[in-house]
Amino acid sequence: MKAITCKNCGKRVSKMPSTWTLDDCCFYCPDCWKALACHLCGHHDPKGIDFKGAWNCRVCRHKRQVKEKAGPSHAALQKLIIDESADCCTSSISSAAKWEAVKVLSTLETDSEDEDDVVCDLPDKAPKALEPYSRRRHVVLLVDASGSMRNEDVDLDTETSKELGKEQVNLSRLDAAELCSTKFAREHAQARPHDVFSVVTFHEKASVVANRISSAEMAHMAFEDRAANGTFYVQGLSEAARLLKASPELQGEVVLLSDGRPADTKQALQYFQDQFIRGQFAGVQLHGIGFGNRVESFAALQQLACLTGGTFVLSGSTVRGLCNAFSSVSSTITASSNKWVLAEAVDTTKTPQLKVVDFELPEVGIFGKKHVLRFHAARISFSYDGAAFHRQEFAAGPVVRRRMPYMRGGMRLVYGFQDEEVAKNGSWMVAKCSRYSNEILNSQLAVEAHAKSTAVARYFAARFNGRLQALGGEKLATLLFVPCFVYKVEGDAPINEPKCFAAERYLPGVFLKYNSNNGYVADALLHNDAVQSFLHFSFEESGGHFIVADLQGVARESEVLLTDPQVLSLTREYGAGDLGTSGYLRCLRAHRCGQACKKLGLTPISSSRMKRIESTAGALSGSSWQQVNHTSQVHSANSFGDWEKVSETAAAEYTMSQGQVSKYSRVVADSVS
Repeated sequence: MKAITCKNCGKRVSKMPSTWTLDDCCFYCPDCWKALACHLCGHHDPKGIDFKGAWNCRVCRHKRQVKEKAGPSHAALQKLIIDESADCCTSSISSAAKWEAVKVLSTLETDSEDEDDVVCDLPDKAPKALEPYSRRRHVVLLVDASGSMRNEDVDLDTETSKELGKEQVNLSRLDAAELCSTKFAREHAQARPHDVFSVVTFHEKASVVANRISSAEMAHMAFEDRAANGTFYVQGLSEAARLLKASPELQGEVVLLSDGRPADTKQALQYFQDQFIRGQFAGVQLHGIGFGNRVESFAALQQLACLTGGTFVLSGSTVRGLCNAFSSVSSTITASSNKWVLAEAVDTTKTPQLKVVDFELPEVGIFGKKHVLRFHAARISFSYDGAAFHRQEFAAGPVVRRRMPYMRGGMRLVYGFQDEEVAKNGSWMVAKCSRYSNEILNSQLAVEAHAKSTAVARYFAARFNGRLQALGGEKLATLLFVPCFVYKVEGDAPINEPKCFAAERYLPGVFLKYNSNNGYVADALLHNDAVQSFLHFSFEESGGHFIVADLQGVARESEVLLTDPQVLSLTREYGAGDLGTSGYLRCLRAHRCGQACKKLGLTPISSSRMKRIESTAGALSGSSWQQVNHTSQVHSANSFGDWEKVSETAAAEYTMSQGQVSKYSRVVADSVS
């Protein structure tokens, strides 16, 4: 008799033991058959799927998928945040509390010499120490050439048709990508003429269309590979890695354009982590362009872009939208030298130590029996009335958190989280924990500083919205901040997990970065004028005591939902992201007043006024964030002054050197927090 072989593990026996199982003409040893039991219903299904470490039979997997599709939509989750913010707006607008801190603006009366001087000086150019990050770039463009890219459903409007010299017709998605990528290279070359481009089309295999060519040569490029088969990210990413490896002297940037979900989401994430997060290409940014209208279709692409600090743009289904998406990516690449600056730590014991983590797929609302942490935690919320914080504590209750994060920012890792007392009826939450193992960054003080920044931002947003509503006229977008809670673990925390962390409702959608806490300002974003004016409004409304910056979030038709703001105070009261006087002044210098500032009656920050602000702010600047808060309590004698802000690029440097931060005196840094 022929030897019998286990279908799963390959174990061979000479004859069929009684403990073995025969299913669909295949043999399984006892251990393998046991592993194929569905953890939900117990049914053995060799054709099931391993879902987040637990085996699911096909029936249960189908039920789960149906439930997920029937769960809360992105619009419904956003609406929950809008509804919760209504009470905050009402209470804050009616508040009679007055700001009691020193009024910086009281010494800054506008005199007649400012009447024609309404634009302050542009920020200084990057110092020479930053030049390594401004070197010539190698931009690798990965274009999805799967079968769906054959669809001729891309509208070429009259204006764009004339601009591109193309007859007005409906184009296939692949032809539109070819047309817009050529325009992208041409526009990008205006800001960075020495950069080179490589182009790769991919589906079940990848083809190099162009290798390190100039923008002029891109004009004669044609995609020889026609659309076919499915979308496989690993094929494109591995080809990008090969091209980048061949040009180690060039700073790499990857732009990935796709029109839907990949067939290899799990494999692509693993490969991406091995090569672009922990491997030799750590520090290379990936920028994603979703060719379509539904952000839900691009969760995997948005995740990859986020993990490297890149940008993700949803283009819609028109040539104009795709061209605008390429322009947005080009602006991000061009502006990457004007980001965070990190001073090297003098005391090496304070060097930020990155946690080593693996990321999971971005399905934040799903909790199985495996790879989750279940514990009890007390919840704390903060509100702000313009003069003081009000703290509300809730009794400890059961909460659940995914063990692995699915996203990250400059300072925090983001995990799927659930607290039934806050998020009911199937709505979702996320937990945010420090990316670093240093005790101070995981302390309750640090987490509360983050939550207090949000409380301050919510207060001033309510006043901002109320002011605009009272003025009437053309309606500007309403600004709303996602409420942030502090959680304290009751009893012993799970091993290697923090005792304290922040959590908030899940905010779905395409994230836009409007400005940073160190002078970065975006251009041409939806509702950009209103959001940028809020920074100026917070400066004047607080009497110059602080500004609310690092504004990022999701833009809707009439609202902008914002998260993770950073208050910049003269006394560094608001955590590790509060750069104090340096960040405060950089943001004011970078601000340009628009129609929203004019409508609100805000005083332009002119050159001469800026000089007076600088001298006054310098005199008032004081202690580190660990030493001061709004209740004037002293918490710690340790200072954060040696390394003011942990950054994305600093993290990449740390990763590449396997634990030793590179010895740059200053490091260019990413502005996502």
